[in-house]
Amino acid sequence: MAKKKKKNAAGIFFLFFLKAIVIILGLVILAMGAYLVKYTLTADDRKQEQEFDESLLVDSDRDELLASDTDSSKPENENLLYDDSDGSKADLGADDKIVVLNATETSGLAAAWKDKLAEAGFTTIETGNYFGGSQDSTRIVYTEEISSSKIAELFPEATVETGTQDNIECDLDKDGVKVFIIIGNSDDIVSQ
Repeated sequence: MAKKKKKNAAGIFFLFFLKAIVIILGLVILAMGAYLVKYTLTADDRKQEQEFDESLLVDSDRDELLASDTDSSKPENENLLYDDSDGSKADLGADDKIVVLNATETSGLAAAWKDKLAEAGFTTIETGNYFGGSQDSTRIVYTEEISSSKIAELFPEATVETGTQDNIECDLDKDGVKVFIIIGNSDDIVSQ
């Protein structure tokens, strides 16, 4: 009979121990919930404090901000495309990598245009084939916000766009390419 009392005492101790743990966990959950509510309420207060008060600007600061946002010498939505020096896009350098792709059935067309570009002063030119299908007109795809008046003169009817190297389907290494010139039927100088 002495053993039953010990088991009962150990069982009672274990039962109270489990109840104490459950109560402690409940209090921790309650405290965490209260902290979360408090944090959410104070975050809203901090957000309202961080909102910009335009009345703190003096008139000259406000005018300066407005003028910089709407510079009339630059086309709308293209302010980021222009450098600050003269309002034009950065110019393509002679050493920048150019890839000329043949998008026609005419053999040797890309090589013929490579020679024309070399005559215009460009030194780093590669030729290859375009796998995106035959093109009626030439496309010039700049991979950066740059331009070239020399390329524009050579391809006056070309479509000019800014794109990524990943969108150009060709048989060449595309790393470091600044300009892709996809020659279409309209610029077939070999057959003419």
